[in-house]
Amino acid sequence: MSKEPTPSIQAIPADFLPPVAHRPTVVFALPELNYPTRLNAAFEFLDRPIAQGWGERVVYIDKGRRWTYRDLAGDANRLGNALLGLGIRPGDRVLLRLPDRIEQVVAILALIKIGAVAVPTFTLLRAPDLVYRAADTEAVAVIADARFLDAIEEARPNFTHIRHFIAVGQADRPGYRDYQSLVEGGRDSLAAAPTRPDDLALILYTSGSTGTPKGCIEQHSDLLAIADGFCTYLMPLGADDVIAGQPPIAFSMGVGFFLSYPLRFGVPAVLIEDKQPARMLDAIARYGVTIFGAVPTFFNMMAKTAEGQAGDFRTLRQMRSAGEALTPAIAEAVRARFGQPVRPAMGSTESLHIIASYHHDEPVRPNSFGRAVPGFEIKVRDPESFEERPRGEPGILTFRGPTGTKYWRKPDVQAKAVRQGWSILQDIMIMDEAGFGSYIGRTDDMIVSAGYNIAPTEVESVLAAHPAVLECACVGAPDPEGARTQIVKACIVLRPGIAESPDLARQIQADFKARAAPHLYPRVIEFLPALPKTPTGKVRRADLRKD
Repeated sequence: MSKEPTPSIQAIPADFLPPVAHRPTVVFALPELNYPTRLNAAFEFLDRPIAQGWGERVVYIDKGRRWTYRDLAGDANRLGNALLGLGIRPGDRVLLRLPDRIEQVVAILALIKIGAVAVPTFTLLRAPDLVYRAADTEAVAVIADARFLDAIEEARPNFTHIRHFIAVGQADRPGYRDYQSLVEGGRDSLAAAPTRPDDLALILYTSGSTGTPKGCIEQHSDLLAIADGFCTYLMPLGADDVIAGQPPIAFSMGVGFFLSYPLRFGVPAVLIEDKQPARMLDAIARYGVTIFGAVPTFFNMMAKTAEGQAGDFRTLRQMRSAGEALTPAIAEAVRARFGQPVRPAMGSTESLHIIASYHHDEPVRPNSFGRAVPGFEIKVRDPESFEERPRGEPGILTFRGPTGTKYWRKPDVQAKAVRQGWSILQDIMIMDEAGFGSYIGRTDDMIVSAGYNIAPTEVESVLAAHPAVLECACVGAPDPEGARTQIVKACIVLRPGIAESPDLARQIQADFKARAAPHLYPRVIEFLPALPKTPTGKVRRADLRKD
């Protein structure tokens, strides 16, 4: 006789969730992923470590203060009780507008523990962005840093469901409850809500680099699985490790580095609000950081900032990149400065974190993001027939494993994102005979010129090696001579102290011709003061194509 599924305590309308027919097949193939039918991620991150004797173990460093599991659990429990007292219930969504400080971690854990759903947002978002996310999630409350209330106030007349406004820090505005008072007034003990592994814990929005941001559902089991698979098998963490990095917690990579990894394995993470390269370099030297994560563009900026700068970075033993392709030029620049290779990865907000990368002591292959993380399967498929492509031939990336694509209130998009149980990413890749994948580009970023399909990364990797280039991005542009449907246009940010000029553009082009295939040649070079980027640091190519 079949066993009835455990009912959810979260009262979420069925049409807000992915249609059953288009949900990904979830595979828990590793023994570490054998989760019980009742699972609360906050209980696993707080109560279980304390029960096993880790109560006094430091798990976060925030502005010099060291937070233990017991410190963190105390604040999370008190805030959780206070939120229950305000009427926030399992399944309710709460918008967060907080920087990477301990208050954001506490708020996420408190919400997850009571069965509610945290919706972290980037502090750079404008009022229309907040209105969109609040309306899409039907959030009932917002918790915001007092320094970032202007956008909240601008958006407030258009909030339709938010009943409670909570400010962290001195707000000096009417209508806001004080976060610290709520924490201090709450009870110390809090029983975890009896959530299921597939109940909602977070809603993370895609960066919007390819269009309207989409809410991705992240379940309780997802938060555990991204650590239990990746860290256990590819990046084991030890008692002497310290984690830091560029991705914000509202970014899927940040969820791994600053929530799941430290809390699951008892390794301290350094929370840094001002994520500038110089601040990161200071943190590495000051706290003896051993594990560092960032998007490749940030690694490049950090390596160039460190040139000629005194600092002890010898504690670094693992540097991990994701979010965009790691070019050989950036990889070599980072290795030369820090003495360690950057190990690239493939992941997405849809997968919550990394689905392919390298073992911690495995040699890195040029232009390859590695192999499937244990617990995941990756197949390269034909976008039309969905048949698996032979090794060495390009196709779209599809995956299945303990996480998968689950869009919030987007049934039409969901139907296109999952096929036969496999999650589909709009990334074109090639897999070799050993299972190593190489990223070619997104289907919507490919440049078609004179019959050639050109991946922007092919051009960018050559340009990035030029000594005058700080960073660059390439897009397709109309051919002013009308000879081609498109030409390659390179948008370049020069290194400090180097002046733009037509002569410099010609010199960069001449250097390119000497080192790369003719069909990749950037026929137009535009110098920019900065590249347009998403809050996660990825280049907004769509903005460059508009120019």
